[in-house]
Amino acid sequence: MPKVKRSQEDRELIREKILEEALTLISEHGFTSFSMRKLASRFGLSATAIYNYYSSKDELYLVILTKGFELLHERLEKILLSRCDPSRKLGNMVRAYIDFGISNANYYNIMFTSDAPKYRDYAGTDIEPVAFVEKQTALKIIDVASGALREFVQIHGGMPESGIRYFVIRLWSTLHGIISLYNSRVLPEVDENPEHLVDHVAEDVLESLLHLEHGRAQGRRIGTPVSTRHIPR
Repeated sequence: MPKVKRSQEDRELIREKILEEALTLISEHGFTSFSMRKLASRFGLSATAIYNYYSSKDELYLVILTKGFELLHERLEKILLSRCDPSRKLGNMVRAYIDFGISNANYYNIMFTSDAPKYRDYAGTDIEPVAFVEKQTALKIIDVASGALREFVQIHGGMPESGIRYFVIRLWSTLHGIISLYNSRVLPEVDENPEHLVDHVAEDVLESLLHLEHGRAQGRRIGTPVSTRHIPR
């Protein structure tokens, strides 16, 4: 009996299921331990069947990354395009980023893991175009955050245009640090109320943002490297 050809809709559903299962596997065991054979066994299929939907584990990994950055970008862009004032936009973005990182820990941990390939690892290979799409999608996160900060600076001043990107990356490093500690379950080991600590760091970040408008009055050069500021209490 001839095989029934799957419709495009059916193929997309299967691709999505494969993506979700791969997300779980990579999140649990890391990219290095992930294989198409292990993935196929979850479905009771052969690895060959999975290759009908994704050409390699690297392509599957890059598609997961791209989707994760798309989901985060959608959240942040919605805030950027909202009609609230710039300071509220920045606050909403900080909270949205933290919420995404903790609520979507599987995606977040893979998006920013240190032991998985990056774009430069794929440069010059057949899969470079897929890696390039992933990289451009990721960079849109910084662009959106920079756009919100730029709106704030245009009203309140306190920062040169050249300092905006640096300041965004500086804030990002703080948020990423607390999310990573929370997701890795390290934070609960050192504090009985890790959620409160996360909120405290978020408030500290927002406070630093609100102080931008006072930068010029205080004669402080904002947007350039400064000494590390520790979390109070």
